[in-house]
Amino acid sequence: MASLPGINDVSQPLVSAGGDDELHRLVIKQGSEWKVEVSSDSRLNVKVKSGIAEIFGTELATGTEYTFKNYQFSIFAVEDVELEWRCPQLDSESLSITANTTAKYIYNLHFALEKMRSSSFEGPRVLVIGDKNCGRTTLCRILCSYAIKNKSYQPMYVNLDPQQAVFSPPGCLTATPISDILDVECSTWGQSMTSGATPLHSKQPLVKNFGLERIAQNKELYLDVVEQLAQGTNDRILNDSLVRRSGALIDIPPLSELDEDFNDLEFFAKKCKANVVVMLGITDNSTAEKIANKLSPLTGSHIVSLPELSGCLQAEDTYSRSLQRIAIREYFYGTPKTVLSPYAIGVDFGDIMVYRPRNLLEDTEDQTNEFLPVTVTANNLQHALVAITYADKKATPQIVQKAPLLGFGLITEVNEKRNKLRILLPVPGALPNKAMVLTSYRYLE
Repeated sequence: MASLPGINDVSQPLVSAGGDDELHRLVIKQGSEWKVEVSSDSRLNVKVKSGIAEIFGTELATGTEYTFKNYQFSIFAVEDVELEWRCPQLDSESLSITANTTAKYIYNLHFALEKMRSSSFEGPRVLVIGDKNCGRTTLCRILCSYAIKNKSYQPMYVNLDPQQAVFSPPGCLTATPISDILDVECSTWGQSMTSGATPLHSKQPLVKNFGLERIAQNKELYLDVVEQLAQGTNDRILNDSLVRRSGALIDIPPLSELDEDFNDLEFFAKKCKANVVVMLGITDNSTAEKIANKLSPLTGSHIVSLPELSGCLQAEDTYSRSLQRIAIREYFYGTPKTVLSPYAIGVDFGDIMVYRPRNLLEDTEDQTNEFLPVTVTANNLQHALVAITYADKKATPQIVQKAPLLGFGLITEVNEKRNKLRILLPVPGALPNKAMVLTSYRYLE
């Protein structure tokens, strides 16, 4: 079978084909993976001709062409794979084929979780711990995909990292039952019911708004939001026998953003009722021992340590920011496959009440409320993403803080001369008479 020179040697990088728009064939040997980085101005088309290939645990259909843009991922060969690819801008990409050395650990972990699901009505609730770029989210996504591949499970994916946009705009914490395969072409986790109709079975996330970018900006508020999400998640698991048996995968922020005494880890485990701990890429034995001693009273002996995933790519801040922008755009405008038409309305300054989360790094004066009122000006609200709550706009900050979310709006224009502003909403109708919460995120079309 013809192949590009050097492809059969997994230790050799893939040589650029000159950046043309021609179709190329590629052979990936069993147990190897093709690490792909597609920039925002590039487009990669891939079609599997034979063999079994996976992206984050989701199998690629043979003979179906997939299109990738602004995406960092790996195509893993479960068995020898032959595929066709096309990318005019290949010269500017860094593509390589390497051996995957950690797939066997993921398989073993998956089978252990399957055994827990089949032996008890209380499924595994897995707390995944690790530092930045070690593969926490990748591991959760693979385990979710494996759980639903052959059985009708619906594992709950719990995202506690506000910088990740998982079935919601950024700045939120979410809990989502994974009821169907994940969209491999989507650089985020995919669309949910918040984005309208979807080609796949729609995901129904439970969303809580934190509103700030970093935990350190208000740790107390963050932990309160985690507790609210955990309570809703536990209620859903308790009242849904399928989700209860399927368990949960809890993806937390990097260790570098948490306290050194691991009290935050204990808080996560206790509130989410974790019974399994996975320490990912923690090479320092003393750190691993401290974490195990801290969490073993809650989880028992179900604590495992895995190396950093070999398929992970080092995500730069610019790439993370681009994913956040994509999530905001998809919430209002959908995707090229599912186009949405948002609704713009004009309102007076006096018709809205906006709060913002208190930022301890900027608001140095002592405050008793975690939410502070925001003066309606162009400097404060232009191009701002706001969370619309169920709380009445005359409600106290304490009530607004605990209120569920109705949805999100995007303030596209603030006219201080006319005391008018324009807000983009995902559905038509009048602006709800509810309090809004200003987030730290902006979106300029």
